[in-house]
This record gives sequence, structure tokens and C-alpha cells, in this order.
Amino acid sequence: MYSLLIVDDERWVRQGLVTTIDWLAEGIEVIGEMEDGEDALTFIQDQIPDIIITDIKMPRMDGLAFIESLKNANVPSKVIIISGYSEFSYAQKAMRLGAVDYVLKPIEETLILEVVRKCIEQIKREREDHDEFVQMSERVRESLPLARQRYVETLLNNGSASHQFSRTVWDRLNMQLDPNQIKVIMIKVYDWGVHEHNPKEHYLLRHAIGNLAKETGKHVVKMITCPLHDDIDTDLVILVSPYKENDLGHEQATWETLIAACWRYLGIGINIGISKQSQITDLHASFQEAVQISAYAFYEGYGKVYDADMMEVPQSHQLPKYTQPNGWVTRFVHAVKLSDEAALRALIDELFAHLQMHKQKCSPHALRKGLTSLFSEVEMKLEITYPSDLKEANKSFVLPYFALSDLKDVLLTILLQFQPGDNTSGNRKRFIELAVDYMEKHYTEPLTMNRVAEHLFLNPSYFSKIFHEKMGDTFSKYLIRLRVNRAKELLKDSTLKIYEVAEQVGYQDFRHFVKLFKEQEGMTPAQYRDIGV
Repeated sequence: MYSLLIVDDERWVRQGLVTTIDWLAEGIEVIGEMEDGEDALTFIQDQIPDIIITDIKMPRMDGLAFIESLKNANVPSKVIIISGYSEFSYAQKAMRLGAVDYVLKPIEETLILEVVRKCIEQIKREREDHDEFVQMSERVRESLPLARQRYVETLLNNGSASHQFSRTVWDRLNMQLDPNQIKVIMIKVYDWGVHEHNPKEHYLLRHAIGNLAKETGKHVVKMITCPLHDDIDTDLVILVSPYKENDLGHEQATWETLIAACWRYLGIGINIGISKQSQITDLHASFQEAVQISAYAFYEGYGKVYDADMMEVPQSHQLPKYTQPNGWVTRFVHAVKLSDEAALRALIDELFAHLQMHKQKCSPHALRKGLTSLFSEVEMKLEITYPSDLKEANKSFVLPYFALSDLKDVLLTILLQFQPGDNTSGNRKRFIELAVDYMEKHYTEPLTMNRVAEHLFLNPSYFSKIFHEKMGDTFSKYLIRLRVNRAKELLKDSTLKIYEVAEQVGYQDFRHFVKLFKEQEGMTPAQYRDIGV
């Protein structure tokens, strides 16, 4: 339904227009009749009609002044002029001011309807054009982040593209960062938690980290987030610029907060590397710097912020690559074939000593990369020797994210899994000791049997079986007992509220915690605290 306003100082003209034409049949509703332009302008403040039919000659404000006022106020109504032969020059001026057409007096129904229908066709086309423009704008808005991400990826990964940076492209993509003051924030997920083996969730989590970063740093820095789904070193890159000139470099707490938020809300562990400030033409080099600085987690521990401004970092190309001890892989595979556990342990000691010696010579990125290559070579040779055994046992030679100082026991666990007969009593005992130790360190987190099995590089069903055999209880029952025992200590020795105790021992669901506690102890946590056991 379209709306119509009639403006004419002669009452009989207005009534004639209203009564002689079946406007509803045309899909039009007459929403008002005004005597002159001033009254019409007042009416339009509350309701803007689609079509206005107005006379030229009227008291107070005539048709021309009325049309000009509409034009100045950007009122989109279609205006039809009613004029006599003697007012034809006025009608022409009205057309120049934006009137759609004019109808000469005396008014004929067929002529006025023809012009009105012309207005309706124009309105239809304009609305269709507007809808198409809105849809196109939505498509542009939807595609802009993708175009922005692809452009940033190109600059990050291609040094020549960085050097040939185009300010025009940068502005067209609405990057909103200062290309002369940029830092690269590199984020690596080192612990996916319960999402470890679900690549689809990894994809979503990278975007979730970006959203958390935007929320965490919205008052500190301007930023663009760029998830990297196929980069072995990086899961997300954030480009940041200061809000004020020369005010970049005071955001350390922001990234530490982001690390904590990822643990709390996403259940994943991240490590962060920050480049020095540079220009966009050096973005590729800055990205490599962030990757190199983040790799210092291999020496000093994961789950931290490593900032190039705070550390003396040599250029990676100036440092040698890591090479394994002479013949180590061949000797290790030979020890596996002979089931010589003593030799395997000696080889682990040798490798660890070799890594420690090269810590001062190699960058952490190069050292870990070399160790990863060594693991791949071992797995490949063992697959040739024991192809079916490795496949059936679901064994994989993947280097986990541990600091070098904590790696020795982990290496022992990983390497011993390749020894035939790893279900011997001694190895089983060692695996369970490592499992219990891991549980005691991580019981406050969303801990599952699969996660512990993955930590030990064991098949979950095999781990479940040996855990039950050695501990005399299932994994889930042991974990409940571990958490409840810790809760009892907190109830006795602290003033924490019951729900806070629940959170401290790994239960976000307060009611579930109370239920489990009562099943274990025969009383609620509050009762336990009251009797002071």
C-alpha cells in the first residue's frame, strides 16, 4: 500500500481528487488533505507520504516554495504538480526542482492516474534498487573480512608482497591500522584440551581466540585478527596499532589476560610471541620475528607472553640448525628391535644431553624443528619395521609442547611406547605413575581419560585397562576421589564458599559437586565443614 497527500487551497479540488478516484483499487491510501505548503510541511514531520499532489498557487507557501523545502529537507516523496495553462512556466520550474510530472487543470481522472502510476513504478524501482544495494552491501561486508584476511596472509607469508605494500589497497580494505606503527602478535595453541582430535573445533577455536582478543584489548590497541588454519607454527596472528602515536608497547597485561581467558572460557592453552614495532613493509619479517620469539617457550615454558622488546634475540639466520647425535636414529631403532630397555634409556640420556648442549648454539625454533624431524624419521623407520603393530596400537611419534627442562620424562614415555612388549609390568607401572602425576597437576581442569591417555601417547582403551589393573579403580572414580580429597582439605583449612571449593577442584556445576561429595563421604560439603572432621 502506497500513501498519498493532497495539497490544494481549494476544497472542492481536494474533495474531487479524494472521491472521484478509487485510490484503494490502485493500492493507495489518502493519508491527508492540506490547504497550503506550510500545513503540508507540518504534517510531513510526523508521516512522510510516498506521493504528494500539490497545486502551484496557494496562500502563505505556494507549490514552488513547498517543493523547494521538500528538496532541502531530503524528503523522498514523489511530487505531482497541478497547474493551469497560465502557470505553465511555474510547472517547468517545479520539474527542475524535482517534481515527477504535472497535470493541467481541469483535472482528468485518466491523466492524474497515469502520472500517479508513473510515480508508483518509480517508487517500486527505487525500492528494488535499494533492496539490491542493501543485499550487495551485506555481501561486501561479509566478504570484506575474508578479503582482509587473505591480504594480511599474503603480507605475512610473502616478503616481496610486504615490500610492495599498496596504501590504496590497505585503505580500500578498511584496515583501520597505522601502517607505520604495527606489531605482530603471534598465537600458538599448545594444548587443545578436549578438542585435541577435532580439526573442525580447531577452526572455530581460532576465531574464538580472535574474538576474545578483540574484547580483551578493545580499549588498549586497534587490532585486526587473522586465523591461520594451515600454519604449523601459528594458529592466529593479530596486527595491532596504538590509539595514540608512540603509545605502543604497554599492552603486556592485555595478552596475559588473553592467555587466562583462553584457559577459562575455551579450555585451551596458548602461547604468545610479540614482534617489535615496525612498518607494514616489514610485516613478513615481523611475523618471522614473532614466531622466533614465541619459540622461546621451548626453553622457558609454554603459556606465557614472549616480547621481542623485552629480550635479546639473535637473528635466526645467524644460528645453526639442529642436527641429531651421530647415528642416533639407527641406534634407537636397533635397540627397539632388540627390546633393549637399558639401551633405550641410555639413548634418551644421550639425546637429552645433546639437546642441552645445543641449547646455547641453536634458536629454540630451530632446536624444536630439528627434534620434530628426528621424531618423524624414527616413526618412518619403525613403520617399515613394524607396520601393523604400530597401526593397531595407534602409536604416533609426535613431539608434545613441553619446555626442554621437562622433556626428559616425556621423551622416555614417548620412546618406550615403540618397544615391543611395552605391556610389561615395569612399563605399565611407569605409565600409571606418570598418569597419576599428570592428574594431580591438572585435576582442576576439564580432565578426561582420553586427555591423559593422549598425554602418555597411549591408546585410550589400553590406558583404561592398565589403569584399572594397577589402581584397582576406574579412571573416573579415581579422579572423583582425588578431587573430593582435595575438597575436604579446602573445606577444613580455608574459608572458601562451597561453590568456590567446587571450582577449585575442577567442578563448575555446584550441584554435581555436592552430589558426588555426598556419594563419597555420606554427607554434604557443608555438613562435612560443620562437624569439623
